[in-house]
Amino acid sequence: DLYGIAEDYTDIKSLFDTNDLKGFVSTVKELANTENIDLYYNDIRKTTLLREYENNGFDISRFEDNVSNVSIKDIVDYYDTKQSKIKNDFYRNEKIEEVKAGDNWESVKESFKTDPMYGASSFSTYLNEITRGFIRGQLTIYSAVSGSGKTTIGLYQLVKVCCKRIWSFEDNQYIDNPCYQHSGGLYIQYELDIQRELTPKILASISGVPTYNILDNNYQEGEEERVDEAIKILHESEIYFVTMPNYTITLLQEYIKRYTTLYGVNYIVMDYISETLALANEYASGSKISVRTDQVLAGVAGTLKNLATKFNCAILSFTQTNANATNSQTESFDAGVISGSRAIQNCTDICGVIAPIRKSEQEIADMMSDSGKFNSEKMPNRIIHLFKIRFSKYPQSTKVWINLDLNTGRIAECFCTTSDNKPISVPKLNLIWSE
Repeated sequence: DLYGIAEDYTDIKSLFDTNDLKGFVSTVKELANTENIDLYYNDIRKTTLLREYENNGFDISRFEDNVSNVSIKDIVDYYDTKQSKIKNDFYRNEKIEEVKAGDNWESVKESFKTDPMYGASSFSTYLNEITRGFIRGQLTIYSAVSGSGKTTIGLYQLVKVCCKRIWSFEDNQYIDNPCYQHSGGLYIQYELDIQRELTPKILASISGVPTYNILDNNYQEGEEERVDEAIKILHESEIYFVTMPNYTITLLQEYIKRYTTLYGVNYIVMDYISETLALANEYASGSKISVRTDQVLAGVAGTLKNLATKFNCAILSFTQTNANATNSQTESFDAGVISGSRAIQNCTDICGVIAPIRKSEQEIADMMSDSGKFNSEKMPNRIIHLFKIRFSKYPQSTKVWINLDLNTGRIAECFCTTSDNKPISVPKLNLIWSE
């Protein structure tokens, strides 16, 4: 050792000078400087990281002479980006679309000259003007109190677009349905008997014969013949019923895929969104934690929107309303009256509330009628409060005042107002079939 080979201090000094031990001490002192510990530690970590990338087949030459000038995050981000690019070149998530803004838009712009962005006819000609109709790829959800006409409206919506012929009160005969979309429709529900409850309602929509006349076998003159003809029209039309007492997300995905793919269905009505035991269990088993009702219902709405986009179909659904729809004194309703989850609105293209006329609104309807500002022979008994409208030139919270016949689903258009009940001019738009 040092003392074994050194005979005196002179020899020790000579040993130090010969082996540059003075420099070694300076290096040790420098390393002992706490200000440099992080620098050397990070350089070692970066070098180790690069060696790990190299061992896994990555080219690290980009960083070999530049380690001190980059961070660990810089290195990781670089290789993550390289991997992401390779992945995107050969595999794309079907839910993600990447396009440079403006690509091919010249042709899209020209297409609007002959084919403006409107869908099939909705159940209201006012709604056609305000919401651009029943558009494929979009989700529409209305909330309504129990027993106020959700099923009636939903069935009439399918009749409007999926039946080849329909009874015209103006012509007093069956006519070729100008709104027929040469396409199938699907009605998803989970509580009504198809033969004795749903079918009489849809025949009433086609024929204009009240449901209770059909159920009572109490036809007025000519009505039974109209119903018999409506049965023939229903046979000719591609409208399907599916009953799901315990629907789940998985079942919705399976059946909507089946009917859009195999049966040419482009228009779908789901009776209404609510939480079922099977649905709650599906979410609980998937997340392994308890899930709130509002999260489940918002998840259903999100699924319906994704399916509408994926299979290019128009979907209409409903929810129940909560106590706010009865107790609120506001002039217009919003998502606060949706039962279970106001977050449902986030997944929709069109969202609103269909509510019976309240006392204060009845006074407005009476004044409008007395002033001759609407031409309908029937007084409004429902208001559609539209609080979310995509691509509309009309204000959010527009109110559509209608008369809904619960026995046939037929609607008489009355007038429209702003959210604070000021009349606005909205033309009735008939959206008819075009190639």
